[in-house]
Amino acid sequence: MKHIKNYLLAYLFLAMGLSAFGQTPPVDLANMSLGDLLNAKIIRSYSDMNTFEPVQQDMPVGYLDSSRFHFSTSYLKVKFDGYMDGTKDLSFKDVQWNGIVPDRTKENFPIVPTVIKQEATQFKGAYTLSEQITLSLSIPYIRQSSEHISIKPGFEDFTIVSEGLGDIETAISWFKQLDKNNHLLLSLGISLPTGSIDETGDTPSPGPDNQLPYTMQLGSGTYDIKPSIHYFGSMGNWTFGADLNLTLRTGKNDRDYRLGNVYQAGIWTRYALTDWMQPSLRIDGVAWDEISGRDPALPFFPESINPYPAAVVKPDNFGGTKLLALVGLRLKDPRGRLENTFLELEAGAPFYQELNGPQPSEDWRFSASFVLSF
Repeated sequence: MKHIKNYLLAYLFLAMGLSAFGQTPPVDLANMSLGDLLNAKIIRSYSDMNTFEPVQQDMPVGYLDSSRFHFSTSYLKVKFDGYMDGTKDLSFKDVQWNGIVPDRTKENFPIVPTVIKQEATQFKGAYTLSEQITLSLSIPYIRQSSEHISIKPGFEDFTIVSEGLGDIETAISWFKQLDKNNHLLLSLGISLPTGSIDETGDTPSPGPDNQLPYTMQLGSGTYDIKPSIHYFGSMGNWTFGADLNLTLRTGKNDRDYRLGNVYQAGIWTRYALTDWMQPSLRIDGVAWDEISGRDPALPFFPESINPYPAAVVKPDNFGGTKLLALVGLRLKDPRGRLENTFLELEAGAPFYQELNGPQPSEDWRFSASFVLSF
């Protein structure tokens, strides 16, 4: 007997896209709504997934029940290796300035990040208030490393690292059962500026503790509004869905800049191969804006042909669009108390990128999540 509750949870788990894009700071990587399955309104189990017979004589067809508490932990890793300008691939040699003055352009830089690795671990809890309303809280921990090459002596090859608490997000969700096979979830989240935007490190700039670029900061520094809409449907052993997610920044942070808004839409499908193994396929489309303003602590040389020493400190070199394909696998034990416990694995890569560049391009990503509801 398959449990429609489990399918709905599975949908919400994979519905919202993992938001690590191009040269986007890792705050968006961490604030993925991978755990939004916790906001689900749960449909009571039935003797047969394809029949909606009441469990009790006086229970209406389609009766909604709910687990009260939901917890998840999720891990996501994204690797960037290479550069793009628009849809054109660039080598590190194309992006790095060789130190000869006549060869300096607006598209090359004396410092070039090469391999960038972003990691986010997210802990999420949710509590169901009623048949339609759920409250949730997400706490992310972020780690990022960025390898560099440069023309400055002593910094020909160097690596900078930042890690710590990201921006905490709280959300309220409203669930609607359209009919026995179709459901809708509306969520409104607010991201709080708890992640640091004052991370420093040893860079080619003078001094031992220099402000790190936007890509190495742990938060946005602003209160961000995050509305989303999710659709979920089922037919036989197939489940499918679509979602739309926005991240809307408000104002500028205390370093006088604002990260770009993020717009994500996705579709997915999942097949119940067995009671315990369900593969999935997801396509995500993402667009995000360039940075508004500029951090005055980052190096800037207005008299130069290119006033920025690296692409990651140039606000115009953020933003773009991307399409990703991801394959996933859900593993679970359908028996007893473990029926609402899931292990989700997913991996994928972009098949199309158009970036405001030169900008680091994504190579691949992998995620793993463990979910418990009771």
